[in-house]
Amino acid sequence: MIWGAVIVAAGRGSRFGRPKQLVELGGKPMLAWSIEVFARMPEISDIAIVTEQEFIEDVQEVALSRVRAAALYVVAGGADRQASAANGIAALPHHCAGILVHDGARPFVRAADVRAGMRAVRPGVASLLAAPVVDTIKVVDDRLKVTRTLDRATLWSAQTPQFATARDMRHAHADAVRHAWPRATDDAALLERYGIDVVVVEAPVENVKITHPADLLRAESIALERDPIVVGADEDVFLVECYVEPRSVDAVLAELESRSARIDGVERDLPNAVAIRAYAGSDALRGFGRRLHALAGEDALFTTHLSHVVPRS
Repeated sequence: MIWGAVIVAAGRGSRFGRPKQLVELGGKPMLAWSIEVFARMPEISDIAIVTEQEFIEDVQEVALSRVRAAALYVVAGGADRQASAANGIAALPHHCAGILVHDGARPFVRAADVRAGMRAVRPGVASLLAAPVVDTIKVVDDRLKVTRTLDRATLWSAQTPQFATARDMRHAHADAVRHAWPRATDDAALLERYGIDVVVVEAPVENVKITHPADLLRAESIALERDPIVVGADEDVFLVECYVEPRSVDAVLAELESRSARIDGVERDLPNAVAIRAYAGSDALRGFGRRLHALAGEDALFTTHLSHVVPRS
């Protein structure tokens, strides 16, 4: 599945005290952290960043130096978070079969967790990163009197990214506008209302959101512990699995071989498709999703799993 990523980085940062998009964190703009993660994932062919109109040029400068292969779109945000996400989704081209939406104020998302969220998605099923709630949650009335205590064993704190097929994500946002639903603070709520099953993928505690100034201090300590993303040092090698119709097998094999991929196997006994397995470096997979659709049609699927890391030649 070819993915498009939306990074929502609009808003004035009212709780933070100033706009957060370009605040320095660990020696670079906060927004740069998630851009670098998505830009290194060959599954993601297009990245849309949503920001305030006045910051578009600054955000473009941050992103252009980091996005090497994916197509990049920087667009203005809307009146609220839902509208901003919709603007980013609208900016993605229709060759993206899956869409993930991420808050730029969550700088420490990891590629492994993004891939876990991607793997859970299929038509009618969406996913989101989340963490179990550790505090006891009280429900109170308008006089702050506790009316009940919730069972925290059933409670999860929603995070981002949030994932769905492009069709489900676009339809959920369109339905929200058509029916004038109450404004949602995340995309999963819209998908739920639209009738999509949404599943939770557990995320690490480091996937924090920077909301208040004090959060920046904690984030600085996390940044010090993170391994830097260094372009040009080591290369990720992926196990690639393609599912195509029999008529397209030879063309897809030729395409993989032209990218110096090592073919690991071809399974022709599946009921509805042929499975092709191969190992390929991250650089070799740039643009592969688009080529796969051109060779085998838009119903062709591919998945990737990080296999190992090798020195870049």
